[in-house]
Amino acid sequence: MPRPPYVLLFEEVIPGARPLTILVDDRGAVPLFDSETKAREFLASVDLGVPEPVEVSSAGLIRALESVADEVGYVALDPPPARVEGGMSVRMGSLRELVDALETSRGEDDLFGLGSNWPETR
Repeated sequence: MPRPPYVLLFEEVIPGARPLTILVDDRGAVPLFDSETKAREFLASVDLGVPEPVEVSSAGLIRALESVADEVGYVALDPPPARVEGGMSVRMGSLRELVDALETSRGEDDLFGLGSNWPETR
């Protein structure tokens, strides 16, 4: 399962915006990056307009993925910059399985329902 930070691409950075989706081998996917640098490298290699990389919390990631769940079934993990020749290898995962795993782990991290803003003590 991907670990924070979670970086998604958005055409507009406004409340309720839906993340950018791409096609990988004819399968719709949400590109998910673990750094803004990787997201910008990917964007520089493709013609997708001017999307913005945005770091989101696990709750924000869940909301964003659920907003496109009717349209795409996959998440593309750290897709590499596109190459002119040849294919590229992209790790893909089920969007629904990722959402379920995030919801489960979020419940484990927030046993008392205090939210993610509660300071950690260890």
